[in-house]
Amino acid sequence: MNANLDIHDSKGQTLLVLLAAGCLTLGMIVSSVIMAVTNYHTTLTLARENTRFISSLVAAEIGMVLVDLEGRLREIGTLIQTFSDVRPGEKKHQWDNLIHTIRAREPYAHGVVVTDAQGRVLAWNGPDDPPAILDTDYIRAHQNGSEEMFVGAPQRNPQQSDEWSFDISLGARDYRGELTHVVAIKVALEHLLRIFDDLDMPQDTNIMITNLDGLIYLIAPGAEELIGHTVTAIAQDKDLESGEQSETYGDVSNMRGQKMVAGRTRVSHFPLQAFAAIPVDTALTSWYRHALLYGGASVAMAFVVSTMGVLLVRGQLKLNRQGRELALAASTDMLTGALNRRAFTAAAHREFAREKRSGAPLSCVMMDLDHFKMINDTYGHTAGDITLNSAAQFIMSRLRESDLFCRYGGEEFLLLLPDTDQDGAAVVAEELRKGLAGLRLENANKSFSITASFGVAEKLPADTSVIDVLIRADQALYRAKDEGRNRVCRSSNSLATPKGDEAAKWSADF
Repeated sequence: MNANLDIHDSKGQTLLVLLAAGCLTLGMIVSSVIMAVTNYHTTLTLARENTRFISSLVAAEIGMVLVDLEGRLREIGTLIQTFSDVRPGEKKHQWDNLIHTIRAREPYAHGVVVTDAQGRVLAWNGPDDPPAILDTDYIRAHQNGSEEMFVGAPQRNPQQSDEWSFDISLGARDYRGELTHVVAIKVALEHLLRIFDDLDMPQDTNIMITNLDGLIYLIAPGAEELIGHTVTAIAQDKDLESGEQSETYGDVSNMRGQKMVAGRTRVSHFPLQAFAAIPVDTALTSWYRHALLYGGASVAMAFVVSTMGVLLVRGQLKLNRQGRELALAASTDMLTGALNRRAFTAAAHREFAREKRSGAPLSCVMMDLDHFKMINDTYGHTAGDITLNSAAQFIMSRLRESDLFCRYGGEEFLLLLPDTDQDGAAVVAEELRKGLAGLRLENANKSFSITASFGVAEKLPADTSVIDVLIRADQALYRAKDEGRNRVCRSSNSLATPKGDEAAKWSADF
């Protein structure tokens, strides 16, 4: 039954507040996530650029050492050509002086050896017998025509297992391009490591020197057990050609049990490359800190927004409830819960106009509780209130949502039944009459029953207002009372609508 004002607008406002608060909170969370992801990638990119720069410094230091040693090899190769006319006794003395000079000037030169084209040792800096190097890699490389400085693989000292070195060599050739001598220097890795002591590097920075195939020559901080091993990821990635300077490098490996970001740089024109790597966790330290800070702030702001949203919703719900209560008080009879006369009048006029336009039937039922004054006098006014409330609640429970039910005054009630002709309205009235007669009411341990009289009328084509229908229903109600009460009487459609005092009375009310 349409007994309350429409509250869809207030519900819509509440939902709008909830939606706005939810969208704002979600927007803040999404923005925080996007910012965190963006900063994450930016931080890693900066870390890679930093490692690339560090690797370029390392490559430059190693490159200067190797370029200097390469210059010494070429000096020896040039001097060798001047020894051809020296007597054999003096030749060894000159070899020894030359090698001693190189050792003194180059702390990285752990050993120097000169061989002929077949690899037979002509001079070396050791006190014992010369080493057997006839079939070493660098001898074969120069015999096969290599004119570049050869860089050998790292080797462990057989006498000192914690000492590592690698050979660099250069072939000396005559004017015909024929190999005449091979000059080799054994470079001590422990001396090269000292280069890194003077470099200003971030905490937890790892340095590594490999050849182009990923074979490890140097790695710091100390991890000598990895020297001589190959880093597979580097072996499979040879994009850094000799003409390139440096690049960032994704992940060197998990060789230390950590995922790292790295940069690499080619060591001059030599077949070596320098890596600088930082653990991802170290690179992201500042990101973790800021993510925690901004994430916490975002959560706090989201909490504040959500709390404000909840408070706004609660306030809106309270306003809605108060609005409904005010609307209910303004439109409802507080004793029975039925519409009051004012609310019913406005709704009845609207309904009549709608049914008039559509041609649909419309009926009115007027009801009066029989002998209500006697109930008040016999059982008390409280019993009268119980009678009115119980009768109204019973009637409202039997009506449709579209039906209008009103307490017209005292013990009189009005029903407006849309889309219902007089026959249908009479059926409804009869069901209500029987139901009311079957009620058993009680007050102060005294039970009593009630009856009601009903008058039914329907809209006629000649009617110009809902008042016309109400007057005929009222006339039918008086007939029901005159005929003995507790009955339903229909209006006669031929009954003339009065135009005198009765019409004026209804017009004043409606």
